[in-house]
Amino acid sequence: MKRIISIVLTVALAATLFVGCSCGQSQKIDKEAGYDVDKYIKLGKYAGFKYDIDQKKFDNLLEEKTYEATEVSRAAKIGDEIEFSYTGYIKNKKVKDLSQESIAAETDQKDNEVYLKFTNALIGKKKGDTATVKLTGKEATKISNTDKKYTDDATFKLKVKEVSKVNHPKVTDEWVKNESNEDAKNVDEFFQIIEAELDDNAIADVWQMAVDKATMNSWPPELYNKVKDEEEADANYNADQWDMSLKEYYAMNGDTEESLEKEYMNQVKSTLVMWAIAKKEDITVSAKEIEQKYNDLYVELKDDDEIKTLADVKKEYSKAEIKEAVYLEKAQKFVYKHSTIKKSYKVHNNK
Repeated sequence: MKRIISIVLTVALAATLFVGCSCGQSQKIDKEAGYDVDKYIKLGKYAGFKYDIDQKKFDNLLEEKTYEATEVSRAAKIGDEIEFSYTGYIKNKKVKDLSQESIAAETDQKDNEVYLKFTNALIGKKKGDTATVKLTGKEATKISNTDKKYTDDATFKLKVKEVSKVNHPKVTDEWVKNESNEDAKNVDEFFQIIEAELDDNAIADVWQMAVDKATMNSWPPELYNKVKDEEEADANYNADQWDMSLKEYYAMNGDTEESLEKEYMNQVKSTLVMWAIAKKEDITVSAKEIEQKYNDLYVELKDDDEIKTLADVKKEYSKAEIKEAVYLEKAQKFVYKHSTIKKSYKVHNNK
């Protein structure tokens, strides 16, 4: 299955940008995009943002990178991860769309308010124990495996399948080499990866600021369809990695019809902003940069069973796709370089 190119969080390393858009460049961008960009988007502020990569961002990422969960036989406590099943009932009738065979969630997680209610009900429970939780129809809709909306209250029967203690081991050279999921050989390399990811996150966040400041009047239907197809293909790929159906994957992440539509529209707007900045700042993409992107992508994907050679990458991704990826990287780099990025964190080992 084709993987969507990860272009939002990366930055081209050697891009020289020139201010001042020519008419020829404007026409060229419209041709590249396939539509009159100015018809759909009006840029707002896209430079001069302020962003702080603070200690909380560093600590949260370090926790994520050192996360470990080990099964225990005791009852669940706050801070544990609980794997459980749930079955939803409305008016005493089982609802398949509101049932899940296996979900793993931390007891103190904040990403999904419904799962937080479930895990709160399971604190003090052991493997095999059950609990009952009542939700409003609106809450139940948030974890539905389909796009169906519910108005009636729902009752959920939960059953604990596994309780795991969450641990964040100290980062040592031995842990990095034997336990870490990062491609690092020692502690220094591990923290370099964390800092690089913090930078990538900052690029994405500052870019979103520029997207939010723009005004989208309407959008090309073909762009919306392209974005939706790509997002669904990406979700299908990830669902396969989890050995789940697409509906189960969406439910696990708390995605609803409304949240997915919001994400599609944000990606549409992001693409329009990219083209508009490329026009405004006279951004161009050379054949050499396209070839470099192909090579970078090959390095990233060469361990994939379906990618063995550079030629495989070129078969998988068209030149137009790669060129658009480079345009986005260069537009993001412009916004990032013309913003004030403060780094107020200290690199420290976890305790």
